Amino acid sequence: MFSTSHRRTRGGLRTSGLAIVAVAGLALTGCAGINNASGSGDAGGETVTWTLVTGAQADTPNAAVQDWFMDRVEEETDGRLSFERTATESLCKAPEVADCVRDGRAQIGVTVPDYTPQYFPSTSMVSIPFLSQNAQAAMQSIYDLHENYAPAQEIMERNGLHHVATWPVGRFLLGGHDPITSTDQFQGAQVRVSGPIIQQAIGDEGANIVAVTAPETYESVERGVVSAIGGAIDFPVNYGLMELLPEWTDPGVGQYSTFGMWVNAGAYEDLPDDLREALDRVTEELNTGEGIAAFNEVAAGQCEQMLEAPTVRSLNAWDEEQTAEWRDSLGDTGEQMWVDLATEQGLDDAQGVLDEYKAGLETYDDVAYDDATVACVTSFADR
Repeated sequence: MFSTSHRRTRGGLRTSGLAIVAVAGLALTGCAGINNASGSGDAGGETVTWTLVTGAQADTPNAAVQDWFMDRVEEETDGRLSFERTATESLCKAPEVADCVRDGRAQIGVTVPDYTPQYFPSTSMVSIPFLSQNAQAAMQSIYDLHENYAPAQEIMERNGLHHVATWPVGRFLLGGHDPITSTDQFQGAQVRVSGPIIQQAIGDEGANIVAVTAPETYESVERGVVSAIGGAIDFPVNYGLMELLPEWTDPGVGQYSTFGMWVNAGAYEDLPDDLREALDRVTEELNTGEGIAAFNEVAAGQCEQMLEAPTVRSLNAWDEEQTAEWRDSLGDTGEQMWVDLATEQGLDDAQGVLDEYKAGLETYDDVAYDDATVACVTSFADR
């Protein structure tokens, strides 16, 4: 006979099973006790189900990172920590995901931090133009910050969140009706781009920045509200923008914006010790290579779709001279803009956080990394 008790905490629904051995059985066997140790893989251990809210579109590289993590956690815990995987934006819209996790409507969330930048100043330095070229180095550096550097940890704790991962969405591409070959063409353009510093950098060149979310971008281009796009390779493919904008180019900015994954801080603390330790192990795997591997596998498939699309005329890269001109024009102002903004958003020692991040980029610069977007540009040259 088994009795089951349930209790709901900040960490979602927990279920614990207690086996009661029948007296007759004990008399027959002459032994007592069932192993109820709570180690991973013990069927009698406590189980937890977390609800996911996500702004990642299905079949995108960002969804691949999210799904790898949840699959691996469920595998590592033998299903004792599992996820109710709600559809994209079905429970909370992309800009509301962080608040849904903070207030406990969900326990884990995935979306673009730039939708609620006040919560994530310790991750937004990726938007500094020309700073990050290697996505693995950026992801691992941000992970290290939130594992080891107090100001980054404190801003998450203050906002009721536990950082799992932050990864770049891919190299920055520009898309338009006509080829974009220099910053001169930003003058008067209606540009949709995510990331506070890259927005400022493009705006300073004369563009009007249009604030719409990723899912709203197609309609905005269709209606003429947006004339040019700054985004990663999933914009032309998964958001359908290659149907509307035929010219795409890589201006050399590199990584420019991120997706993030966070857990409700109370839910994390409420986990049984063994489940929290398992979650931490998978989190480390995610940040030290598996996440970017999952991302790139899907991103490579996106390139194939662009290559085959009859509406895409070109995907190329700026001449180094044009890239250097923009980089030199910006100078160190991008970094100072970020320090000022992050400080306004409540991040202590923003300069120290940036210095730690840049040190991480140098540490991991030699990590093996093949960029799917760079490879795609090369493929287009041979098309």
